[in-house]
Amino acid sequence: MNIDDRIERRLGYDTGAGVFVDFDAVSPVFHLESPIGRGPALERLLDAFSPAFSGALPPSTYVHGPKGSGKSAVVSALFARLATHSGPPQAIQTSTRAVEPTLPGFVYVDARRASTRFRLYHDALAAVSDETVPDHGIGTDDLAESLRDAVRTGPDVVVAVDHTNEPETPSASTVVEWLTDVSGHVVPVCLGREPPEEIEWDPDEAVALSRYRRHVLVELLTSRCSTGLGRDALSHDQVREIGEWASGDAHDALAAIAGAAIRAERAGVSTIRPEDVDAGIEEVPKPCVTLGRVLSLSESRRRLLYELVTLPESDRSSVSVATETIASRRRVDLSASTVRRVLYELADAGLLDRVTVQRDGGKGRPPSRLVPRFPTLVYRELFDRSARA
Repeated sequence: MNIDDRIERRLGYDTGAGVFVDFDAVSPVFHLESPIGRGPALERLLDAFSPAFSGALPPSTYVHGPKGSGKSAVVSALFARLATHSGPPQAIQTSTRAVEPTLPGFVYVDARRASTRFRLYHDALAAVSDETVPDHGIGTDDLAESLRDAVRTGPDVVVAVDHTNEPETPSASTVVEWLTDVSGHVVPVCLGREPPEEIEWDPDEAVALSRYRRHVLVELLTSRCSTGLGRDALSHDQVREIGEWASGDAHDALAAIAGAAIRAERAGVSTIRPEDVDAGIEEVPKPCVTLGRVLSLSESRRRLLYELVTLPESDRSSVSVATETIASRRRVDLSASTVRRVLYELADAGLLDRVTVQRDGGKGRPPSRLVPRFPTLVYRELFDRSARA
């Protein structure tokens, strides 16, 4: 929040705006241009990439850490800023002569949306090319050749691929193979949760991010809330309570705050109440699947999950009941058998839990119901906002 924003708040310009001033600011899927509390991690990454600043290729790098530790926020922000310094070389004066190192291109790709060789090449090429890259009518080999030409005629490229080694994404070793097949002047940077010894790739450098320390997470949450929520909507004690509960996981903490704010706003109040905080925390399952992973699904699968989480409790009593109800809705153009199959696939992918329903007496196998493993209240809000947009 800049100085003008702070002055306007004191003048009361945001009075009557409701709980939310800027939903994105407290959304767990939104990253700031300048991440909070991750200065040391940024310095370690800059140390790893330091050869690039003198015109040499930086080492391949693996950035790892647990969910909610800021890996995506830090790397995406850093690469966005480094990309602005790529392009025409800048002269650097030395004691003998001026040299003109060319800073490599820095490209950030999300493997959740680029989980195939085609999509990886497509997104990387789109980032380094001035021309529009078609989504259809072009082959993977053609994309590889175009990317190879772009690297050959331009600067080297450092490609950061986020969210590797997830159930629906390629492994770090696969991503490295795809990139090195293009050119020896493409440097891979992979992001994942597993430590280096648990992946089938031996990077030149490894940068670890740990969970946020409690006071750092509280600082992050306070800053995000000061921008995203109305003045005094959430007290410092409530922020500390959520920060302590989240145990260093920024995603879960922001999901709880967003959920609490949604509940308060729907109740027509301007201040988040203790029961709203409790509900916001309750809405975040443990362990929790990130909302970014859910939002990276296809539109049809996001729709099915939305229909599932908006069902009344009576219609979620079993998979069969939920399936029939969802299939009967006008917004869903799928048969009941297809809905059931997709829901089971989402459960196999870890987005839903299949929980056995306890019943008294009766013969045969007891039914099961599907329980989301992601914050449903915030997901519904994100889905609704996307639909309105």
